[in-house]
Amino acid sequence: MKKFLRRLSLFLFVALIGYVLLIWVLGDRGWVRAAAIRMGDEGHLNSRVKDIRNYHDVDILFLGSSHCYRTFDTRFYAAAGYSCFNLGSSNQTPIQTYVLLSQYLDSLKPKQVIFEVHPDIMRNDGVESAVNLLCNTPLTWQATRMAFSLHNMKVLNTWLYAVYNQKIQHRLERFQEDTLIRHYRYIPGGYCEVDTNEFVRKRYPRTTLTIAPRQLEALKQCLQLLRDRNIPYLLVEIQDAYQLRKTFTNHAWFEEQMSALGPYHYEILPMVDSIHFFNSNHLDKPGIQMYNRHLLDYLTSDSTTFSLSH
Repeated sequence: MKKFLRRLSLFLFVALIGYVLLIWVLGDRGWVRAAAIRMGDEGHLNSRVKDIRNYHDVDILFLGSSHCYRTFDTRFYAAAGYSCFNLGSSNQTPIQTYVLLSQYLDSLKPKQVIFEVHPDIMRNDGVESAVNLLCNTPLTWQATRMAFSLHNMKVLNTWLYAVYNQKIQHRLERFQEDTLIRHYRYIPGGYCEVDTNEFVRKRYPRTTLTIAPRQLEALKQCLQLLRDRNIPYLLVEIQDAYQLRKTFTNHAWFEEQMSALGPYHYEILPMVDSIHFFNSNHLDKPGIQMYNRHLLDYLTSDSTTFSLSH
């Protein structure tokens, strides 16, 4: 029996080493779906994180998912006299936001934070965003904790590859992401500009919105991090196209949950699906211009409890 256990232990040890080496060798192959994605993608997280070194003591820091980095045009707010940075990323859930805040909040030192929240993101498992973060940002202790906390093999495999890619090969620091990927153009300051419109009329099933307990807890941790530094924040939800929005059976419940966490803003603007939306849950250029004008008016009005100041 002891001989069997020794052989089993040796086999498991060799198998583990072989598994790690396999991930290191094949991690950047697109056909290895269980490992990792390559550095660089249309969300431009790699470029955004490297751009942070150029921004300090900003007036506004934007946080959130693709709804964030594809909506909050930093040039619009700069023209109004506000320095800002957009730290959104594709499918970024509060779990990943906490990792990014832990690493970059004290460098950016924002005076205010706009935190984009969306029902799809608040019920998301965070796997896609975790893989994106591990491949495109420096591997930190917080990122490692996040990777292991998700209990997902694709995320763990990506973490293994990130160790090799960053700590052994030092590829991340040498990698230069293209400014234009497909039709997504990175704008210094974190905004991602899209010139096309891909809106298609669809029928969506009726949906009862939910919030994943882990995402709610992570969101509370993010907000506590801001409160600990006396940084005022505003939770903002950007409207979806009507064809999607009308399928939500309990959006009022979602509004109540967000409002309970602090200042929260959600308003339906007079937008036309085929004119103002890139797709059912992202705005296009006319919609982005309308929304940013509205938000800036709201932030600088006397009616809001969130005071936007220089």
